[in-house]
Amino acid sequence: MIVVTNTIKVKEGHGDGLASRFGQANGVQDMPGFIRLEVWHGAPKNGVEELKICTTWEDEDALKGWTTSPAFRESHRGAGKNENIIEASLDKYELLLSRTQGE
Repeated sequence: MIVVTNTIKVKEGHGDGLASRFGQANGVQDMPGFIRLEVWHGAPKNGVEELKICTTWEDEDALKGWTTSPAFRESHRGAGKNENIIEASLDKYELLLSRTQGE
């Protein structure tokens, strides 16, 4: 399993607006190998809010299918033109261990 975390720092007061974009159907939910999308919102610090957009995929091939799809290109069109975004970084992780309650 693969988790991709996109960390986006935005000017304070703009986190909820940006987060709402990820709640819209954009095709990711229909991609083969897609498991889930989560949007995490950190408390503002020094005039900056942090969002973590986490997508979980069955494997690397499923992730690649998304990032090379027309739906991906369309959903990211104009993303670099948002003046409220201060910085963004992308990280990818492979699941090595998972525990649930009672295990």
